[in-house]
Amino acid sequence: MPQGDHVKQNPRAPLKRITIPQLDTIRVLAMLAIFLHHLWKTVILTPQDTLQRILDPVFSTASDGVVLFNIISGFLLALPHLGPEHHPFPGYRFFIQKRFLRIIPPYYLALLLFTLANIVHFDYPLRPAFEMLLEQMLFINSLDYSNMYSNFAHFWYLGQLAQFYLLFPVILSLFIRIGPTRAALAIVALCWGGWLLYAWTFPAPPNAPPDFAENLMHFNLPGRLPEFAIGMWLASLPNPDANSAPPSIFKTPFALFASVMVLYLVVGAPFVSDMNLPFLHIFHVALSLALFLFLLSWTPAAKMGESAMVKHFGQHSYTLYIVHYPLFSYLGVMPSKVTHTPANFAILAVLLLPLCYLAATVVDLVSSVIVKRLKIF
Repeated sequence: MPQGDHVKQNPRAPLKRITIPQLDTIRVLAMLAIFLHHLWKTVILTPQDTLQRILDPVFSTASDGVVLFNIISGFLLALPHLGPEHHPFPGYRFFIQKRFLRIIPPYYLALLLFTLANIVHFDYPLRPAFEMLLEQMLFINSLDYSNMYSNFAHFWYLGQLAQFYLLFPVILSLFIRIGPTRAALAIVALCWGGWLLYAWTFPAPPNAPPDFAENLMHFNLPGRLPEFAIGMWLASLPNPDANSAPPSIFKTPFALFASVMVLYLVVGAPFVSDMNLPFLHIFHVALSLALFLFLLSWTPAAKMGESAMVKHFGQHSYTLYIVHYPLFSYLGVMPSKVTHTPANFAILAVLLLPLCYLAATVVDLVSSVIVKRLKIF
């Protein structure tokens, strides 16, 4: 593109979206994994027999769907600016308004409904309910580990996502200024290196809940930023579309980084049960990255992503994430009320997934009507 044409682009004009159907497939698989992870951990408190011990690592690892979401978020946000089109950044205020107005309506609607349900259904005291609601609405809930003991535990992801949105313009500027490879590696080294240094300096007792700094690392950007940065780095590679993405990935310095991560995955696999943070978290990022790259280069994943069912499910995956865990608690799927068997888990999965999906579509519909009535956009 001639330099003059690049300068004349309107940064706030609608951006042409590069279609990568594999991403819809990855998004759906990530959401299904998180759903099954939360359901398994609710139904199976402690593995009791051989089958449960075999399945437990599988469904525990399914929590890596969040890592996949983070890689996708970094990729999609950076692609218009670091990809082949190189669109100019629209400005901090415009970007923040657009991103938050996209995630807030269904989130706030669900928050209000679930807070009321907690008060009515669980006799939750008004003051703690209001305080928790305020934390969630201000996106500072991920800083308070006590939220992990509530049916709002999974909302830590929204707090972390808000942090990334606030910092994305700064991070994007760094990627443009010093180059994607240097920027991504610098973020990985700084964040994970800092986490390793803290863990070495202040070792945590076994099975102890995280202190503030440890919680800050594990559920917030200091520890999670590399996942977004890896997605942004991936978006900067040449021609990231459905046909050329796989070969372009493996012809860049990214290949060396991916190879190191896969090597760590292979070497660390026999010792994963004895790993502590942050080594365990880095292991799961390596596993997620390997899966992401495999699905991105796998032709059937592209075909699945083009199906209407996957597209519809993907459209509601964000709200499905929001509603599924509280609905488990309201429907009585609680550790003290469910027989801890894989059969019950399978039955509940079949029954609850369509129900949660229906709830997500209703929340999305209602929130979109509210947004249109209020003329927010």
